[in-house]
Amino acid sequence: ICLCVFLGLFAVLAFATCGGYSGQIMVKVECFDKTQNNISISFNYPFRLQQVHFSAPLCEGTRKETLFLEGDYASSAQFFVTVAVLAFLYSLLATIVYFFYQNKYREKNRGPVVDFLVTLVFSSLWLVSSIAWAKTLSGVKTVTDVHQILLLMSACRAQENLCEVLQEPIWTNLNMSVAFGFLNFFLWAGNIWFAYKETGLHKSIQRYPSRTPSEKRGSFRQYSQTSFDQSGAGFGQRLYNQGSFDLSSGGFSLPQTNLGQPMLYQQVGSPTSRGPLIFVNEM
Repeated sequence: ICLCVFLGLFAVLAFATCGGYSGQIMVKVECFDKTQNNISISFNYPFRLQQVHFSAPLCEGTRKETLFLEGDYASSAQFFVTVAVLAFLYSLLATIVYFFYQNKYREKNRGPVVDFLVTLVFSSLWLVSSIAWAKTLSGVKTVTDVHQILLLMSACRAQENLCEVLQEPIWTNLNMSVAFGFLNFFLWAGNIWFAYKETGLHKSIQRYPSRTPSEKRGSFRQYSQTSFDQSGAGFGQRLYNQGSFDLSSGGFSLPQTNLGQPMLYQQVGSPTSRGPLIFVNEM
């Protein structure tokens, strides 16, 4: 929720610094006959500069000429402001949904998935619009450069006349709008991971990990060895239950059972040899 508030705030700053901009240029023209004229040139958003015109003296009596600036930069500027407005509206809507419609948001996981996709779209839009607006701003600065405007006026091209710039446009707000645009891109791009976590898609991927062929062969060997050990244990148990001869000790042992305790009998023999040992179970 806090992140949505920040996203909406920086979106407002982006379109406010760009959409609310108004620049002004003032030039003083002093003709050779000591007559003075102050020329004011104003331009603003959406920067259709080919429509901006002003009247400049010719320093030939009272004659004047009408001059126009060049360039139409409205498309990039309007695209940037539109993205900012839409991002603000979506951030406001998402904040309301998070507060009051949390159950609807998580129903069938549709809300997190839509949020994730919209975050991807806005990240791309912020990047494209910020790059386009940065390039457009460079063109606006070139066209409205005071030296370029002085060259447009015939009176300023004559050496006997004096032209002086009284006021230049301030580009601080427009520079900040470009910075806010790229900042919004980084914020929305960083929010992709959090939106992706809300979808739960990464949990389903971790639940069913893919197994490599080497892991499958290792599992097969482990299974085979376990089965062999179990069969070997059973085989050894059968060998233990069968009767066996002990030639070294000269004895014979019968299989034992769980029906009773075995009794030991020893055959009386010579002192130098031992007779066979017989284990008989009590019934």
